[in-house]
Amino acid sequence: MASPHEKKEFESWYRALITGVLTPEQLAVLQTMVDDGQVENLERAAHLLDWQETVIDPDEHMYGH
Repeated sequence: MASPHEKKEFESWYRALITGVLTPEQLAVLQTMVDDGQVENLERAAHLLDWQETVIDPDEHMYGH
């Protein structure tokens, strides 16, 4: 994920996953979510990250505004 002042590499974790554009490090983020029992599979992990980005405004979350 990009910080508030960086350009995002992709608009959707899920789309990036299914199109095969995630880096090994990004795939590891999804796999860790599966390994930790947060979700059942990589697709669910990607959907969860997409959902979190719609709910949490990065600037508000980071600066508490």
